[in-house]
Amino acid sequence: MLSVSIPSPSQARIGELFSNNNFLVPLYQRNYSWSKNEVVDFWEDLLELVEGKRSSHFFGQIVTYCNQTRDQEIIDGQQRITTSIIFLAATRDIAQKMYDDNFRNVQDETVREIGDTLRDIRREADKSIKGNDGNKSALIVQDNMQPYFFNLTHSKTVANSNYEPMKKMREAYQNIIKEINTYLKTEKELKERIDKLRLIFDSFINNFYVVMIAAPTRRDSFTIFETLNSRGRDLTASDIIKNHLMSILSEDLKDSNEKWNQLADKLNNSSDEITKFIRVYWASKKKIVPEAKLYREISSEINSVNEAQKFLDDLLTLVELYSVLVSPTSPRSHVKFFQNRQVLESIDALNHLGVKLYYPVIMAMYYNNYHEKSILKVVFKITQVFVRHRTIINDGTNKLEKGFSDVAHKIWNYQLKTVEEINQEMSERLLPSSEATKASFSVLEKTGGQRGPKKWTLVYLLAKLYEASYDDFTEGIYTPIFDDDDYRLIQIGTDNQIDEYKELIGNWTILEKKLSNKDFKNINELIKQLSLSKLNANQELAKTLKNANWNQITIKQRQQRFTSTVTAIW
Repeated sequence: MLSVSIPSPSQARIGELFSNNNFLVPLYQRNYSWSKNEVVDFWEDLLELVEGKRSSHFFGQIVTYCNQTRDQEIIDGQQRITTSIIFLAATRDIAQKMYDDNFRNVQDETVREIGDTLRDIRREADKSIKGNDGNKSALIVQDNMQPYFFNLTHSKTVANSNYEPMKKMREAYQNIIKEINTYLKTEKELKERIDKLRLIFDSFINNFYVVMIAAPTRRDSFTIFETLNSRGRDLTASDIIKNHLMSILSEDLKDSNEKWNQLADKLNNSSDEITKFIRVYWASKKKIVPEAKLYREISSEINSVNEAQKFLDDLLTLVELYSVLVSPTSPRSHVKFFQNRQVLESIDALNHLGVKLYYPVIMAMYYNNYHEKSILKVVFKITQVFVRHRTIINDGTNKLEKGFSDVAHKIWNYQLKTVEEINQEMSERLLPSSEATKASFSVLEKTGGQRGPKKWTLVYLLAKLYEASYDDFTEGIYTPIFDDDDYRLIQIGTDNQIDEYKELIGNWTILEKKLSNKDFKNINELIKQLSLSKLNANQELAKTLKNANWNQITIKQRQQRFTSTVTAIW
């Protein structure tokens, strides 16, 4: 077990914190991410002090490491520190504007003295923002954002930015300005407003407390951070995993952080999505782990420089594949990831159906350089397994998730080497029997929907059934069903005669949107449009509706015809 020298925590007021330290956000730290909700929570905590409901507020912990330039590198707490500097800048700017609007050109000394409080606030806030030596900022953020942050907090003009972290900084500043000004307007007299602003500033400076732990080494600070955050209450698993990796790779932080940033960019710098990606990777290489235990599992296995580097390199190798699995056709560059168009189409079809549990299997095959034709055969088997297990029989996902992970692990470690072995393993472990599948399908109901997996699942089922039973979609279902979205779900019978049979598969069809741009008033309107359909299934359905009443018996007969083909399709 790694030993760590833990210093005694020190409690500090915000005012003392910035008068005694200069802080630095290291380049490997995550970006500023507070949204309006967090800023409002911050303001409401401060307001309780201003209104005398509480005498002090604990603002949280800060873990730092004092580097060679005597700056405190923030390992934990940068969101709070950054927001504090933004708050001080907002308060200073409000004080400056109130002074300029009311006292700058006033000659009466008695009146000007009232404005001295505003000048004091401005001076004291500015001193805190400039830090302990007054020659540089109390907080320096990551290099790419520091010029913007400096201008924002030093009363210099800043342009709007679409870069999310800088956008959030500006929004935090604007939201704080708005909250303070709104509160000040509750006082009618200028002097009362000034006194209120003084109270707001003093309450923050003197009554917001933090606990600061300044570790003697960077490695110690990482370890303290992991101990304090290992349960992931405020941070995602990926944030803590990143910290763990950087602590191991502390001698090569720049290159290691650059690798992390490359994979993060592929996933839009979303900590949640990075966590999901790492979980899939771990499920593929090792085993499936609940997200809450992901950090603990990884940190127990990866403890050397070589292991950490291999982990990062693997993630970089696989991140583009993962992003394609999640979104096969957007952006357009994803369409070219697989040379075999059928692979993309099959994965996109699964994506429409909301299927994600299979990712580890494809990840393991891709990692071990399987040919795309082999991947395609496995995707077909995955589709068969999923449709039988979830879509038709409606069993839970736990068996599938663990099963796909176990199969992936065997692929990763060459226990399953050929496509035949992989598919046989899935058949034996995960594929429900034909008897059980037919029995479930004979009474299968679906609610459909206008969008989302419920819609796509029912449209897909009907298209495949029509393809097998009526020789429709001779060129395949992908383009007309998923790519062009040409068809609309139609419930054939809706009256009380069919009652609980309404949702049965036999009571549904798909009809070209150009023939079904409105709801049908009666069965004759539906028959007419079905007769115009290009689908053989709809033309036969139109004849059935003309020649017989649509009732429970005809629905069951139609469903039984479908049932006879189900196991041949899936």
